[in-house]
Formats: sequence, C-alpha cells, structure tokens
Amino acid sequence: MINNPLMSIMAGFLLWSVVFVVLYGVQATGCHLAEDKVSALGDWPGLRATLTALFLVSFAAVVLFYFLARRRHRRPDTGTEAFRREVAMHVWLAAAIATPFCFGGVVWLSLCGT
Repeated sequence: MINNPLMSIMAGFLLWSVVFVVLYGVQATGCHLAEDKVSALGDWPGLRATLTALFLVSFAAVVLFYFLARRRHRRPDTGTEAFRREVAMHVWLAAAIATPFCFGGVVWLSLCGT
C-alpha cells in the first residue's frame, strides 16, 4: 500500500490528525453558524448528527486500515521490512484506540459550550 517506510509508520496518526482538524472544524463552524438555533432532527440536532456521522466514518476508516496493516504484517519476511510493517501495524492500532477516545465526545458532550 505505502512503500515509503517513514510514511507507512506515520500514516496512522496522519489520518487521525486530518480527522481531528475536520471534525472540530465542522463543530466550530456549525456552532458559529447556528448561534443557538441548531436545527433539530428529533432529539438530536443536525450538527450532532453530522459530527456523529463523521466520527463513525473516521473510526471505520482507521479500523479498516489497521486490519489491512495487520494482514500485511503476516507476510513472511525478515529484516527491516518486517520491522517496519510491525511498527506500522502498532501505530494503526494506537490510532484506532485514540479515535474513539478523543472524538467520541461529540456523541454525548454539549456541542457549543452550553
């Protein structure tokens, strides 16, 4: 998938950081535009539904890439390539754990500081 050794190791938290900027950028923009008039979709405001969808899609993407890295790790190989694949697999696992830990709050915390 990624042939550059440094990029394959950094890719997990590179995706995580892009999701961080997008998710909290959408939240800040939605709160600014709503100004206490967040449109409601039942009991859940539209902003919360959007943030929850972004969270679920990002979590699914990170977990998918973790499983792909885990499958690549099982290839028989020795030396630097095997070590790089193992480190990349563990970085994707850390990103998969960090995603719900950091972004799960959009589901249950107050949205715009109220």
